[in-house]
Amino acid sequence: MIIREFQTIDLIRVYEIEKEAFSNPYEKNILQFLYNIGSGFLVAEDEKLILGYIIFSLKEENQGNIVSIAVAKKFRSQNIGSALLQTAITLLKAFNTETIYLEVKSSKQGAINFYKKFGFKKKKVLKSCYEDGSDGISMHLRLKR
Repeated sequence: MIIREFQTIDLIRVYEIEKEAFSNPYEKNILQFLYNIGSGFLVAEDEKLILGYIIFSLKEENQGNIVSIAVAKKFRSQNIGSALLQTAITLLKAFNTETIYLEVKSSKQGAINFYKKFGFKKKKVLKSCYEDGSDGISMHLRLKR
């Protein structure tokens, strides 16, 4: 498996994974827009098949944001998400990022535990922040003190 930069040709497969992973997925044009505006956008690929992706950005001078991460169902529990997240963290560190933020649905305990493994801590509950009315959790990882 390799992790590489997203290319526009990957959009259809990334969108398939997005739809499989989320009940309210980003549309293809939003995924393309995130790439076009310069968000970090990486894919995990094995034998020319996209297994997962991560989108991240610099929010401010020293703050990063994990926008989205997903792995195709058939390839979960193979450390693909871990490899993607670790690569994004490493790249954000290279830009002198002090803190990385993300939001996750409060009902997604598996995702919350995944982020905790990397040192992310719960910061606050975001009441009714998703379109379906569910709560979210803001989490952060301090890279520098």
